[in-house]
Amino acid sequence: MNRLELDFAPRNLRFWSARARLPVWVALVGAMLALGAGLWALAAVRAERLSLQETLARAAHPSTTPVQGGATPAVTGALHTDAAKVQAMNQALLALNRPWSELWDALERVSSARGVEVAILEMRPEATTSDQEPGIGQGLRLLAEAKDSAHMLDFVSQLRGEPFFRSVVLMSHQIYAQDPNRPLRFELNLRWTQIAHD
Repeated sequence: MNRLELDFAPRNLRFWSARARLPVWVALVGAMLALGAGLWALAAVRAERLSLQETLARAAHPSTTPVQGGATPAVTGALHTDAAKVQAMNQALLALNRPWSELWDALERVSSARGVEVAILEMRPEATTSDQEPGIGQGLRLLAEAKDSAHMLDFVSQLRGEPFFRSVVLMSHQIYAQDPNRPLRFELNLRWTQIAHD
């Protein structure tokens, strides 16, 4: 005779938790740990960014109020020595405040276009100088790889047709001889206009 399994228990959370096997519980605990680690890392990055912004605000507006005894602190010497640090922090904040989502969406639209067969290998934010024209916007160096020059030129023309980018310049290209397929590696300079965020 065949064994019949009759189970009239209601299908609720208690029922499914009693039937869950060890791998399910391990996976659930692992997912909860990964979520906690991700939230912790996000909080650490946010705290570091706030700390950088506070440091920049203090450096931009030094305190000139008299201290005890009526003497004023010697702020000018400290500002001259920390000018390089302030400039480095400004560039780091500029890199963080780039419109990454808009940039990624524009690159995604071009990469998913028909006939485009290019692999993006590296993206490097370009350091912007303070005397740069305000209309030119921000820049990015892009290292990519294509099967041949036709695919490279097709990718460049697709990028130039994307409205997000103000200018697309092919900086260099060479055949990557270490790879047996001998792909063409090339570097682009992308610029876009500054996007004002509320």
